[in-house]
This record gives sequence, C-alpha cells and structure tokens, in this order.
Amino acid sequence: MGVDNRQIQTAVLADPESDDPVVCPTDADELDEFREEFAGTTFWCGILLGGCGGQLLTRRGNVRVSHFAHFPDPDGLLPECGRRSRGIASADHLYVRAATQTWLRRQGHTPRYRYIDRDDAPVGSLVEIELDGHTLLLHMDPATPPDWDAAQAGDIVLGPGVQVNHHTLVRRGYVNRVKFVSEGNQRVMMLGTELPHVGTDWDFELTDCTVDRHGRLITPVVTRIEAARAAAERAPVPRPRSEKPEAPVQIGTLTRLINTAVQKKETTTVRELRDTAQLQVPRCEGQALEHLQRAIDHANGLLDQQDRVRRRLFAQLSEATRHGHIFKVTTLTPQVRGFIQSDTATTPQEAGILQAADTLLREARQQAAQKRQAADERRAAAAREREERRALEWGERREAEAEERRRRRADQAQEPQAQPVTQAQERKARNRARGLVQSITGRLRREELSAQQQKQLVEELVLAAKEAGDHLSEAEQHKVNGWVERVAAPVEEPGTAQKTSPAAQPQLDAITEPAKLPDRLVPTVAAVRGALKKAARERTTTSWNRLEQQLGSALPFLTSNERVQVLVQVDRPTADDEPLLSSLLAAGDPHFAYQYYRHVLTTLGLDAPSDDEDLRDVVEADAEQVFSDWRFR
Repeated sequence: MGVDNRQIQTAVLADPESDDPVVCPTDADELDEFREEFAGTTFWCGILLGGCGGQLLTRRGNVRVSHFAHFPDPDGLLPECGRRSRGIASADHLYVRAATQTWLRRQGHTPRYRYIDRDDAPVGSLVEIELDGHTLLLHMDPATPPDWDAAQAGDIVLGPGVQVNHHTLVRRGYVNRVKFVSEGNQRVMMLGTELPHVGTDWDFELTDCTVDRHGRLITPVVTRIEAARAAAERAPVPRPRSEKPEAPVQIGTLTRLINTAVQKKETTTVRELRDTAQLQVPRCEGQALEHLQRAIDHANGLLDQQDRVRRRLFAQLSEATRHGHIFKVTTLTPQVRGFIQSDTATTPQEAGILQAADTLLREARQQAAQKRQAADERRAAAAREREERRALEWGERREAEAEERRRRRADQAQEPQAQPVTQAQERKARNRARGLVQSITGRLRREELSAQQQKQLVEELVLAAKEAGDHLSEAEQHKVNGWVERVAAPVEEPGTAQKTSPAAQPQLDAITEPAKLPDRLVPTVAAVRGALKKAARERTTTSWNRLEQQLGSALPFLTSNERVQVLVQVDRPTADDEPLLSSLLAAGDPHFAYQYYRHVLTTLGLDAPSDDEDLRDVVEADAEQVFSDWRFR
C-alpha cells in the first residue's frame, strides 16, 4: 500500500461537493477527541478546495503532525490529486458562508453564495455573496488582483495579503479587509478597514459590523468616516476676510503633505504634490516661499534618487535578459514590478524590457517543465525496475525457503521414532540462535568497534543466522544481510586521502540511517531547512559556504557524511510530488551537486542520474520548481 505524504490539513464533510469545511488537529491527543466528535462522518478532498474528490482518513502523526490522507484504491494505489494548498487557510473561502449566513439573515438579507472558478481565478480565489440585487465580493487570493472598475463588482472586500495601490486607496477613502483565525478545528472571521497613510485597523467581529441596503460592508471605522463626511457637509464654509491670509494656510498644509510623503517614500504622491507646489511658487513670498522651496528641493532629492534606482534596475534587468541569465531575471523582475507599482507608468522602452523578461521566464519555465518531466520519467522507470528486482528476489527467496521446508519434512518422515525429540531440540537450538542474532546486531549498532572487531562479530552473526534458519523474521534477516554487505564493502586505507589528487571526488562514509542522526545535529537540521526555505521564497540559489556565513554557530563544521545526513533530514518531510529544497544548494554549487546531491537523492529513494550533464538538468529543473512552489508560502 502506498504512503500518502501530502499532509492535507483541510477537508469537507459528508460528500466531495460539500462546502462544509473542517480542519484536522495537528496534535495527536486532540486528534482522538476530533475522531470521537466526528464519529460516523466521512471526510473528503473537496472539489471546492481544488481537490480530487476522493475520500480522506485521519492519520495520527508520530514524527510529523497529524493530518488527513487519501484512501488508497483496492490495488493499494493512491489517487492522483493536484491540490497544492494544504494549509488550514486553503478552506477559508468555504468558512465565509458558515460565518456570515446567520449574521446576514438577522439583518433582513437573503444571501446566496457562489465560489467563482475560472482560468484567471482558481476556486477559492473569489467568493461572491448576492444580497437582494447587490453583490459583496470577497478577494481571498493575493494572486488574483481585484477589478475595481467592474460594474458587477459591487462592494469589494480584500483578504489580508491582497494588495491595493495607493491611488485606488486614496480615491476610495478606505478598503475593508477580511481574515480568518483558528479556534479549535474551526476558523473564525475577523474584519478590518485600511486607510491611506494609516494602515489597517483589524479585529472587528461580525457583531460590530453591518451590511447596508446598498450591499456595502459597514465597519466601525467606516461609520466614523461617513459621520465625519456628513458633519463636514453640514458645517458652514466661512468666508475669508481678505484674499491675502489664505495663501500661508494653504502653503503650510502643502508643505506638510510633501514632507510626510517624502518621509514615507510614496513616490507617486511626492511627484504629484511637487508639481502642485511648483505652480504655487509665483504666488508666494517671504517665509512661506522659503518653506515651500525647501519642501520642493526635498521632494526633488527623493525623486532623483528613485529615478536613479529605477534606471539601474531596468538596466540590470535588460542586461540579464539579453544574456539569458534566468536566475538573475527571476530575482530582478519582482523588484522592478514592485518598484513601478508605487511610481509613474512605464515608458515604451521599459515596457519592452519587462515584456522581454516575461518571455524569457516563460520559455525557461517550459524548458524546466520538460526537463522535470523527463527526470520524473527516468525516476519512475528506475523505481519500476527496483520493484521488479525486489519482487524477483523475494520470489526466489520464498521458493528456496519452501524447498528447505520440504526437505526437512522428508528427513523427519524417514526418522519417525526420533522426530519428537529432534523437533523439540531443534526448536530450542534455533531460538537460542535467534537470540544470539539479536544480541550481535544490537552490539554492532550501539558499540564503537574497529573494522576487525566488526568483521569477527559479523562472522559470528552469519553462523548464528544460519543456525536460526526460518525462525528469523524478514526484518532480522534483512539486518543480517545489511551487516554482511557493509563489512564486505571495500574500506579506504589510512593515508589514501593524502594520496588522491585535489580534484578527485572525496569518498563519503556509509550514510547512517536517518533515525540515528546525533542529537547535536537536530538543531542544525532546523537551521539549514529554515535557510533553504528563505532562499526559496527569495528565488535565489545558495551554497554551503554561504550557509555557513549566514547561520554562523548554528551550522558547525560537518564531515561529508554528516552533511548528507543533515540534508536527508531536511528533505525527509518533502512531499513525493515536490522537488527537494537541497536542490537550491546543488544549483548554486555544481561541485556540491556531484559530491553530495547524488547521495541525498539515493538515500531518499529517488533517481540520481549517473551522467553529470543529466544530473545538472535535473538540478536546474528542480530548483526552478522550488521557486514556483514556495513563491506564496
């Protein structure tokens, strides 16, 4: 039976098309209470979660956290499932209905919910609530930008990670937001309101808010804004005594706005206010003109600096694109787009550079996907070959055991008088031999022994195993065979390392079982995995030297074998359908790829191409996929 390593944390209840979500507790003790609470209820990989529609079971976590897993089919095979979002937030769009339905009905609304699913907005990105001819649209996915000018959009509410540009925020005056927090195995909705130059005031509960007859979400912040607007409209506008005093008041306000925008580095606002201030210069004089000119100079300084940064970024992006430097283009493109988002529109030349970069990245992704597919096919073929070889060896071993049992029964039939005594004695002797096998394997595993001592113990182990015969379990016989193969492997003579040339590949020690990782290296595994996750999110490769500089004392000096052990433990939790984080080390240091990465792949049961060029193709494809998978994690 296959093992489901996808660690799904969310499911739906009762049937695959249900919109009733539930979260699996990660703690093993809480999982027992969860199972009692939902006894008799089925869990499914819901269609509205982007799942395959297959039935799920709860799996207690001993090493990893508890999670949902797929039921295998009658042949023991796991279903194909394309779910990429496995965190508890992947079901937040379904909790919208559970959180708001009763709240809206109490206000006299009759809500109808629709989970939009289209090419540019995958299921879970948008939740549309129809309220008596009006629409409340919740944007849950940062990758799907809101269309503020769409006529059917109605009132738009943003998730915590969805961006809104400064112009839109200033024009609208505010934007409401929504987020979910975990309470037990449920998710609770919280609301907030973002204001220009202020940020988001969070943690309003539904009971603090309403939806008015126009379908607009009204939070306490929105109530205060509208009350202030109404008071300003009712207040009489005083007529100035003369035109002269008006200028200093306006100039002072304009100066303060410029200085504030410069301090916050809001480039677009600074540019607009600077242009307005330059139009006011002819009407000023004295101290007001001095303050205004100082603010204009301050604004020009920021704008000149931003323009230099902008030109440098576009020049670097153009150079990297022209020379086909994929990793550099991948790193620069988000920086450029983030920079121009808060500044003026792009020029035709800048737009051409961005288009060329996007084309290069698209072609690189296609090539990486092709390479990854080829690597997956090679891995699958190697896995099939291993399974066939194991099946053949298993069949031969079973046949030999059956032949041995038939021979013994024939021998026993020829000596009927001595049979009872012989069987009892033989059983005792084999049990004693089995105990000796267990004792010797325990010594070999626990004690620090020289090569000669290991060899002597293994010779005794072989004799004891032969005497124990079929009283040994398959696992015990496997341990015996493993120690025989380990002792039989060639051992490097002392001084060989000094005799090899500097360019020769160093010989790694035999890789220790992951469960035997020394306690002192457990924090090292966590530190290395954290550094590789950070590199994946920043879309950069790395090297072992860079990790040592980055982590300092958290990454002590390690032998070659210990490096492989640490990386195996780093990538042990990686799902079967995801690339290894350690591919970022292999991509950043080809020597590392050939010296260590093959051993990491082999230890984890993955295909490691023998040809260096093929291995490099696999590394580049895996690194590119890591960047894609970790972009929004």
